[in-house]
Amino acid sequence: MALPPSLKPLAIGDTFAPHTLELYVDYLCPFSAKQLIGAHHHLLPLIFGEEAPYKGQVRIVVRPYPQPWHGTSTLLNEAALASAKIARKEQELIADPKTNSFWIFSQTLMAKQEAYFDEKSRTRNPDQIRAELANMAIEVLGEAPKKSRSTPLVNLPPGQPLGGTVRNLLKVGEGNAGSAVIPDLKYCVKFGRQNSIHVTPTAVWNGLVEGSVSSSFQAKDWKEFLEKNVGPPASAVAAPTTSNGQ
Repeated sequence: MALPPSLKPLAIGDTFAPHTLELYVDYLCPFSAKQLIGAHHHLLPLIFGEEAPYKGQVRIVVRPYPQPWHGTSTLLNEAALASAKIARKEQELIADPKTNSFWIFSQTLMAKQEAYFDEKSRTRNPDQIRAELANMAIEVLGEAPKKSRSTPLVNLPPGQPLGGTVRNLLKVGEGNAGSAVIPDLKYCVKFGRQNSIHVTPTAVWNGLVEGSVSSSFQAKDWKEFLEKNVGPPASAVAAPTTSNGQ
């Protein structure tokens, strides 16, 4: 499904893939964490990589969708969107979950979400939490790639360090306008409301809510889902036989 230019990193996979799976998630929702981390481990091997049976068949779009009953949810969703704003601009890097800064940072946010649950975060103010999230981004998107000597994950303004850039994106401005990523967050929330998304996680397959997708899906469940909704994998399609003239 379509995304505004600033949110292109929310999607991984071939832009022209015939199928789209949208995942509405809240970064403070345990079941959202279960689904997004599970998709990383169990679904991605089926659709990414030279040997993937459904390579190029499915595009995944993550839709950040904060739930208001968790006090720090908005802050985590803002941090996720900040990681999208500093993503590399090359489409081939955005499409690959191994080099998409938003996808990578989202996995870390989900894995560490318990530190921001209501009870554990009640003694920290919003600015303290924003500072923690900025430091997390520095480690995950800056330091980790340097240590592993892998492809740089971010695109920064000339002369601007990663930490300062993320802190500026998350910093609250004057009045009641919020941070620099609030326009993107508003888009995500409005898009979900427009499409009557009520709970997280919610999966949408080719534009329609797909209730059969569970946060508990394992590899065999995703394989069965793809076989049903995409068809047999290419390797399973028998090659046509040719007559030998006898």
